[in-house]
Amino acid sequence: MKAQQRIVNIMSELVKNALEADATDIDMKIKRSEDLFEITIQDDGKGMDKKTLKEVQEKLNQPHQEIYDEYYSGLAGFNQSDSGLNVVGFQVDEAEIETNSDGTKIRIRRMNNNKEKK
Repeated sequence: MKAQQRIVNIMSELVKNALEADATDIDMKIKRSEDLFEITIQDDGKGMDKKTLKEVQEKLNQPHQEIYDEYYSGLAGFNQSDSGLNVVGFQVDEAEIETNSDGTKIRIRRMNNNKEKK
């Protein structure tokens, strides 16, 4: 799968989660360099309680395993179960989450894989 489509699918999953949190204002920022993709999404949804935050942190901070990239990249953004963030977690290298009753901010980073074709 092309690198751009993988990033689009990850973004789709993050937007889907913001919408499910009843967000009415969603801002997304993407930074791309030769070495890194960084996606930041901030919403005004209902935020997460401590238990949910811990679960989301665990899902998004799983070890990135390139061997699974092709399989999981096609599932992000289209998954009909609550495992969509797991799918994202397999494909990113780092995730940071800030949340409160005014909304949530998620920043994910994925190192560019020079083996992938754009």
